[in-house]
Amino acid sequence: MGIITIAILAWLGYRAMYGRAAMPDAQGVSAPKQRLDNVQKAANRIEDQQQKSAEEALEKSQGD
Repeated sequence: MGIITIAILAWLGYRAMYGRAAMPDAQGVSAPKQRLDNVQKAANRIEDQQQKSAEEALEKSQGD
């Protein structure tokens, strides 16, 4: 009985970790890859905004 319980718990643990592995969508891109791409795009957008703000602040300080 104990071995069956351990086997079931192991299977449930495996399924929780790997059973819901991301399946590629219609374009062949998995959900984690898509999330990573979205995060990278957001990071690039934030960097661009910060760079623009820094350049504007520098122009204002030099303009006085």
